[in-house]
Amino acid sequence: MNLMPSGFGSFLRFLLGTLLLQGVTLLLIYTALHTDWLKTWPLFAALGGAIAVLVALWFNTIVLADRHRTVSKVSERHSKEREKIKLRAEQERLKATKEAARVQKRASMGLSLKTGLVVGGTFGLGIAMMFAQFMTLGLVTLTAAGGAALGYAVRARQEKAIAAKRLAAEERSLRIIEVEPKAALVRQGRSVGDELKT
Repeated sequence: MNLMPSGFGSFLRFLLGTLLLQGVTLLLIYTALHTDWLKTWPLFAALGGAIAVLVALWFNTIVLADRHRTVSKVSERHSKEREKIKLRAEQERLKATKEAARVQKRASMGLSLKTGLVVGGTFGLGIAMMFAQFMTLGLVTLTAAGGAALGYAVRARQEKAIAAKRLAAEERSLRIIEVEPKAALVRQGRSVGDELKT
């Protein structure tokens, strides 16, 4: 057990207790020397023992109160750090989500414009061929354009699903483990105050 106080208030309490113990001990010795020592020695021994027990209990109370204050400060600091980590993880997750959405939107806008022009042109060519009596070639062209449009739509859906899975995996890796404050402070019968002293 650490008997060194960490605060000025605890120091004053220890100093007051030590001075009071010395004063009572001097008073007890002075009184014992002015009485019949052979007859009253058990009384003075009992008084000295009682005073020693009371002072030991007083010092123990000071140490326990000081330890409790230290553990409370450490617990509060850990709570603040845990909240900062949660906030930072949430901000990073939101930033990553926004960035991924922005990149995907930019990429899909470029692809959708190019794809729309290509597929629209191919449909137009197919319809023109059908009007020009190239029925088989026009139907083949229309079928190819429809397949290309369907392929691009399926690919866009797959990319969204892959991005969602990736974001879910990143979110799982950013999750923070919640710990009960008392369980974190006491390990194997030792409190955080004991670990701080070593």
